[in-house]
Amino acid sequence: MKNIEDLRKQIDEIDESIVTLLAKRMKIVKEVGVFKKKNNLPPLDNKRWKEIIKTKKGFVKKIWEIIHDESLKIEKKI
Repeated sequence: MKNIEDLRKQIDEIDESIVTLLAKRMKIVKEVGVFKKKNNLPPLDNKRWKEIIKTKKGFVKKIWEIIHDESLKIEKKI
């Protein structure tokens, strides 16, 4: 059986991976924002957002909504 320190270390490693992936995602969001601006597209694609969010449930849906809100803020700043 693993001890609490080992389990917490695993959680810390996963958390670090999540943060790294979110940073990577936001970098791509900036690229999407530039593309949309150059092509006169609005930051929010309602149809795409509805398709994505309908597949999410519970706390994952809440997390996705936060990620999406932050992504929109980035795109709107461009």
